[in-house]
Amino acid sequence: MSMLVQPSAGGDPFGTARLRRGVLDAWATSPARFREDANAEEDLVLGGYRDRLVIELAQNAADAAARAGVPGRLRLTLRDGVLVAANTGAP
Repeated sequence: MSMLVQPSAGGDPFGTARLRRGVLDAWATSPARFREDANAEEDLVLGGYRDRLVIELAQNAADAAARAGVPGRLRLTLRDGVLVAANTGAP
């Protein structure tokens, strides 16, 4: 399935300005929220997914299938030391 994204008149087809504004507003109203988000980002930089890789791949596949409205399937294959993940969801 391919999807063509048309730029909006404002040049923001994914609504990132709205998302950014929401995050900045949340941080402004709750300094604790900012610290929690910063800590989460630091965990990711330090290898936050390394022990949950397969679980994260399965969750991403389930989420993609739910968005596409199709039954979810995930195939993991190890080829020459490379883990290949394929699912039936849509990007």
